[in-house]
Formats: sequence, structure tokens, C-alpha cells
Amino acid sequence: MFGYVTAAPNLLSDSDKIRYRGWYCGLCKSLGSCTGQKCRFLLTYDMAFLAMLLSSVYGMEEVSTDSGCVLHPFKKHTEIRSAASDYAAYMNVVLAYYKLTDDWQDDKNLASLAASSIFRGKCKKISENYPRQCEAIVNCLSELSELERGGEFNPDLPANCFGRLMGELFVIDDSDELADSLRSFGHTLGRFIYIMDAAVDLRSDLKKERYNPLMTVSPEEIDEMLNIMGGDFMRAFKRLPIVTDRSVMENILCAGIWIKYNQHMQNIHKHDNKPHSDEEDI
Repeated sequence: MFGYVTAAPNLLSDSDKIRYRGWYCGLCKSLGSCTGQKCRFLLTYDMAFLAMLLSSVYGMEEVSTDSGCVLHPFKKHTEIRSAASDYAAYMNVVLAYYKLTDDWQDDKNLASLAASSIFRGKCKKISENYPRQCEAIVNCLSELSELERGGEFNPDLPANCFGRLMGELFVIDDSDELADSLRSFGHTLGRFIYIMDAAVDLRSDLKKERYNPLMTVSPEEIDEMLNIMGGDFMRAFKRLPIVTDRSVMENILCAGIWIKYNQHMQNIHKHDNKPHSDEEDI
């Protein structure tokens, strides 16, 4: 369910592209320094967004450096880090670990099982320092599995479950005055991501006879749900005291987050309007 919270780079200014890439590279550096070099392979743009957002709302001190890396040793690039980068790195590892274990449980993917064993110890240590967030991840994923096994076709139930998971990730300190606003934003964003992911997977799930909460929902209703949920997380976002990188985050939330879904719908439209033989229908 991750990989949606990305930018639309063609709509970013040159300076915003540098900032956006800087947070991504900074998260990569935090993954290496905080959780070990192997964890850098778990890097996601979703958690780079988390680092950027939290750093902005708290006005955290940034450290910006120009350096090379293992993947680009001869080309220097900007890395931006703050305390939020380290937090996002820890959450990145935990989410990746449980996704790998989920892939193993659902599809018996041996590669996922092997990879999860590499990060099990890291995840356990992170859980000791962030018990609330990690407990929320475990409980919500368990609840999601129960809903899927039960064939729940009210999409609000699993969407709310994933929303609760995301809501806790966006709250570093539960006693902070911004906790409720951040949790609300994370929750509404999580609901949207869950439904969008289900929409993108719908045809594949139907073909493979796998659970999908949108099986009884029409395409028109799905569009309406996503537009309503998109409005929900944008209203929650606007209530946050954004200090820096507003234009980058608005690009992500207004344009980038829709890219996969729009591409998917375009592919469906092309396929449905493509002439084909009766044999292909069978």
C-alpha cells in the first residue's frame, strides 16, 4: 500500500526538485546511520514525505550537505536531514518489515521471508523505542487480515483500520499539542491510500479471485470516494502549521499522489476500447 505518496516532478520548480530529492537522499543517509546500511534498500518516497512534513510543522533545524553516495559516487547531490529524518527512517524499516512478513503470509513468497529475517532484529529494537507506533502497526495489520479473511465488503472498515495505522505514524510525541492535528491528517491520508491501492489492484484481484473491498463498488462510486477522501486529507493538511516546503507537499498531495491511479485508469480505458477477438474474451 505504499509508493503512492510521491511528487509529480514535471510540475515542480527546479528549486523544489532539489529540496524534494534532498529529503529523499537525507532519509537514505539516515537509514544507513540509524538502522544499518542494508536498510537503505528499504527507502521509500512515502517516508521522505513524512520526514519533510514533520520537519516543517515543528520548524526543525535542517542539515544540508552536498556529497556523493554508493549509487552515485562521482556526482554530488544535496542531502537534507533533520531529527524527523531519523524518525522516518525507523518507521520506514518497521513498515517494510511487516510488509515483507505480510507478503510471505499471503503469497508464501520465499524472497520476502528471507528478506524479513534480515530486518527482524532491527524491527524489534525499534519497537522498544517506539512502542505506540509499532503496536499500532501490528494491531492494525492484524485487524486488516481478519477483515480480508472474513470477506468484508464495506470498504470503510479496512480503510479506517489503515487510517489508524497511518495516523499513529505521523505522531512522534502523543503528548505534543500538534498530535491531534497530525493524527487526523495521517488518518485521512491513510484511508485514501488504502482505497486507491484497492482500486488499482481491483481487476487483478478479481482475476486471481483474491479479496478486494471494492468488488461490489462501481467505478463511478470509487472515483467519488477518492475525491471525497482527497478533500478530507487536504483540509487536514491545511490545518497544519507548515513552515517550509509547502509547494513541494502540495504538489505531492494534489498531483503526485494521483499518478498511479490515473495511469491505471488510462490503461484500463485503452484495454477496454482495444479491438479483440472472441478467443481473447474467453
